[in-house]
Amino acid sequence: MRGVLEAREVSAWIEPMRAARAEAVLADPRLRVTRVGSSDPKTRRQLAERFGAEPFDDLRRLAVATNAVLWIERATPLDESDQDALRAENIAVVGGACSLPFLISIPQAETAPSFRRTRSGRAVLDIAEAFGAVDVVQATVSVADPDRQAEGLRVAAAAALAVLGPIDQVAAFGAREGTIAASVLGARGFGTIAVGTGVEGAAFTLVGEGGLSSVTTSSLSWRRRDGTWVEDERMEPDGVEPIVRTMLEAEKPESPRGARDEQHRRFRWRIAALADTIRLSVRTGQAESVEDMLRRFGVDPDELSVR
Repeated sequence: MRGVLEAREVSAWIEPMRAARAEAVLADPRLRVTRVGSSDPKTRRQLAERFGAEPFDDLRRLAVATNAVLWIERATPLDESDQDALRAENIAVVGGACSLPFLISIPQAETAPSFRRTRSGRAVLDIAEAFGAVDVVQATVSVADPDRQAEGLRVAAAAALAVLGPIDQVAAFGAREGTIAASVLGARGFGTIAVGTGVEGAAFTLVGEGGLSSVTTSSLSWRRRDGTWVEDERMEPDGVEPIVRTMLEAEKPESPRGARDEQHRRFRWRIAALADTIRLSVRTGQAESVEDMLRRFGVDPDELSVR
């Protein structure tokens, strides 16, 4: 077992366009980077020199050499040959672009950033627990670059699922390059999801039995129907913390996984399925079913717990 002050050893595979962000994340003193890889020689050399790490030009060889945790920071899901290599290794995989087939293919995969590991995400979960019936939830996420749209959509989908419970029917509307908007109907109410490009940030609004609550990356407010305030405070931004926390908490497959870990893994499936279904609705221009998406990949929706 690692000591409290002992840095976590990690490997990283970085896409060239993510190099600057990756360097900022990996500079966290709680991480000890021993191996780095990239398809781009300049990125590979830059990160290897920065962290005194062993460079790799092949993701599969990097996975074989990794001891515990491999962070994959890229804009698109991996191809099948890379997935096969990761599935075969006894390591925890922290992915930046996790689609439903990727998560199902590699059961030891964690998504990053994780909604429940952000300060605003934890606030939404806490409020939803005590809010009562929700009529409407709005989840709006802004990402810095269009190539981070998949991550923003996953965070917004996680918020909607956490508040509304199981979601099946979704309908995208008003989609254009760099922007996605959709309506969703969950077991507990109605929701809208929107992802755009601008500054990094998010806003989540709940309306219903508990009154009106709004959580952003920098503030939290909750006012009951009778006008009384429950919460009204500023919050410090997370920065890169959610990604670092995911890597610190990731465990190799041999570690015993409790019921709560399995619950989180299945919740990630739900999130990925909702995000993938919204993207499908953008392409088809009509309402689509999340449950159909899950069944397409051999997953029984009834077996997935949402919380």
